[in-house]
Amino acid sequence: MTGHLKGNSATLTDVASENSSWDANKVSKQDRILALEWSVIGTLAIFIILGFGLRVSKLPALGFAEDEINKLEAVRSYQRGDISANAEHPMLMKVLMFISLTRAWQSGGPDSLREEFALRLPNAIVGALTVIPLFLLTAAFFDRWTGLLAAGFWAVGVNAIAMNRIGKEDTLLVFFTLFAFYYFLRAKLTPPAEQKKKRNSYIFSAASFGLMLASKYFPHYLGLNMLFHHLFHVRPKQPGEPSGSTPKLFYILIIVVFLVANPAVLLPQVWDYLNAYMGGQLLVHTGYLFGGQLYKNNMSSTPFWGTPLYFYLLFMAIKIPLVVLAAFVAGLLVAIKNRRDSGHAFLLFMFLFWIVPFSLIGGKWLRYTLSLMPFVYMIAAVGVMALISLVSARVSSLRYGGALVSAIAVLIFMVVPAAIAYANNPHYALYTNALAADKAGYYFPHDEFYDDGLREAIKYVCDNAPQNAIIAHETPVVARYYLERYGRIDLKSQAMSARDFDPAKIDGPAYFILQRGRTYFENREKLAYIRANFKKAHETQVRGLTACEIFAGPQ
Repeated sequence: MTGHLKGNSATLTDVASENSSWDANKVSKQDRILALEWSVIGTLAIFIILGFGLRVSKLPALGFAEDEINKLEAVRSYQRGDISANAEHPMLMKVLMFISLTRAWQSGGPDSLREEFALRLPNAIVGALTVIPLFLLTAAFFDRWTGLLAAGFWAVGVNAIAMNRIGKEDTLLVFFTLFAFYYFLRAKLTPPAEQKKKRNSYIFSAASFGLMLASKYFPHYLGLNMLFHHLFHVRPKQPGEPSGSTPKLFYILIIVVFLVANPAVLLPQVWDYLNAYMGGQLLVHTGYLFGGQLYKNNMSSTPFWGTPLYFYLLFMAIKIPLVVLAAFVAGLLVAIKNRRDSGHAFLLFMFLFWIVPFSLIGGKWLRYTLSLMPFVYMIAAVGVMALISLVSARVSSLRYGGALVSAIAVLIFMVVPAAIAYANNPHYALYTNALAADKAGYYFPHDEFYDDGLREAIKYVCDNAPQNAIIAHETPVVARYYLERYGRIDLKSQAMSARDFDPAKIDGPAYFILQRGRTYFENREKLAYIRANFKKAHETQVRGLTACEIFAGPQ
């Protein structure tokens, strides 16, 4: 199976100017290229600024989630010189958080704003900057206009923004994976005669892959990259040209960079922890409430005994704005039609090798879709370009017809998603399109709320509970953090899914915080008992939806 690229590596300094409308009699070819370069750089700069603004706006508006507090505690362990904390995840993101939080702690200010903002800030920055590698990779396979569209989709994409605003590793994973793919592609596009350029591209790709692994333990992206380039030749081989095998230095550098950026992996206690984590020995509760039904959500339930196989397809159908989804469908048809071309083959390859394996795996989370969205946006960009070409051909007889079509396309496919993102600030994750306008928080409550409203629920209990009352919940580390912040360490914190917790045996003052997204096999009967036997005292709402219910126990 072979193919070849129609374009070139499309860096910011080697761009063709065939589509330029400049008057050749007034401006030299070099001037036209330079002007085009600056227009691209300026557009990317606008995307970065816009994307950063959407990602950083009201960043502390949502209280910490359980996973984020684990990161905060890891950072505090780093301060004490212990780099083994939160060992199931690599170090790189936590190091960036350490830098950000240290500066925040030194600068002072109210805790309620300082720590939520500082912990999430590195991901917001990296998420905004991801338009750069996404543009480069797309432009290298297609052209810079397609690359700019893909970058724009990412900058204003409500799904990308939502995941870039939480303290999880997927943002860094995507950033470095895209750079790794791009530089590896450049290495393969470079002829052997340009040995220095080829070697440098391999070095940059290897460094990016090493940082990718130091962000999240997902080595299969390296394997997929190597498999794709084994099946497809992105540059026709010249007669007498030596084999284009990847140099051994590439693999060595990946390991070196990975170890330098993630030295904790060398600690024996980390391997012991990882072994227990991968074996499921650290699971304290199981289950994912999906569409009102509780499913198993772990690796051991793969492939047919966990969350439904259509989990991610439903996400795409109802969580991606319809204009982007329509462009994606159009682009998918174009890619299938042109599947022998390397660019289109790459998109089909990466999309299928994401959606099929991830759908079969029993454990599913919406945050994993962040690594899917670059390929969705690239395919959507291909679809928009095809639609522009098709419509422009039909209005070619009209003066400025092509320019008008392009302007309308930008208005529809860029402004509409940006308006959607702006309208859903800061609760981006709760967005659903018109196909499921009334289903926000129904199919994916855990990921859509992600403990949104929990901080306010704990605050209510702290303001109303008598001394030494019980506060029951499913978020031990979040509860501990906010109880300390609100000065109520006297409250007795208990996890409802714990085996020794029985709401029927509580005889003193107690408050129960119930979250639909944290319904598990271990607590569902207890939740039913609480709803049936205790009085609802309060609830916190997010965009008119119930995020947390607070029931008061016997007084």
